[in-house]
Amino acid sequence: MKKLLTIFAFVSITNLFSQIVINTNFPANIAPESTVDVEIKINKGGVGNFAKYQLDAPQGFVITSIDVKSGNFTFENQRAKIVWVSVPSDPEFTIKLKVQAMATAPNPSTFTQKFFYLDAGAKKEFDGPNVVVNIGSAVAASEAKPSEPIAKETPKPTETPKPAETNKPVEPKTAEPVKPIETAKVSEPVKTPEPVKTPEPVKSSEPAVKVTKQPSDNGSNSSSPGLTYRVQIGAYSKHQTEGSFVGFDKIKIEQVNSLYKVTSGLFTSNEEAAKYRDAMKAKGFPDAFIVEYTNGVRNK
Repeated sequence: MKKLLTIFAFVSITNLFSQIVINTNFPANIAPESTVDVEIKINKGGVGNFAKYQLDAPQGFVITSIDVKSGNFTFENQRAKIVWVSVPSDPEFTIKLKVQAMATAPNPSTFTQKFFYLDAGAKKEFDGPNVVVNIGSAVAASEAKPSEPIAKETPKPTETPKPAETNKPVEPKTAEPVKPIETAKVSEPVKTPEPVKTPEPVKSSEPAVKVTKQPSDNGSNSSSPGLTYRVQIGAYSKHQTEGSFVGFDKIKIEQVNSLYKVTSGLFTSNEEAAKYRDAMKAKGFPDAFIVEYTNGVRNK
């Protein structure tokens, strides 16, 4: 009889300066082509306002959100991120993620964690504990043992003149279990949704960039009639509200296809928009770019 025991490894580490603690309940073993629910408990100490949790996964894993406490979740390039413009007020809170292991997941697999926050206006990071998970290793080891006695019984034939009989021990088709390689086909239908880039919000302790010229959306003051410029700072798969972007200048939220695109600022010249775009990049939005509008309508 074979019994597969799942051992949950609870790991924690404490930063004496910020009193931040991260606990996870990743299982010690995950079977290929299976999904597990994982809880991450974060004790944020005195951290407030902006915060971000980051989980890096090896190739062969897909991570989706279950409960991220009103944060913005994305999964891109094997990195899961949860960004809070205002971190949950509770000193300790728990987020839940769904982790799927595909047939191509390495054994063992190592996950790394980071927690970013603001301290006196400066961005700091806390390295959480690494998590090591075995991919079906316990099952593979137990199934390999029964095949060993079959190989040891091959010396039993005493009639050495009959070489044909010595080949008989090779005939058992115990090697056929190699067929699990076919499980790679199952991974083909698994399509990782193309995640939306979530830029890090502007530090709440710093004032938003002020613009000297603020024309109306119809571009009446533009050098080219009807032409204005905005700077896109984010695109989200879930509906956003202006309340999530307190401190930003002239926020505009538009639904384009299945995304909610957020732009800030309003300018009559590309030069002014370029300065604002560079300021946004310096504030933590590396993917910010300029968008043109004609009579208040976004140009494609």
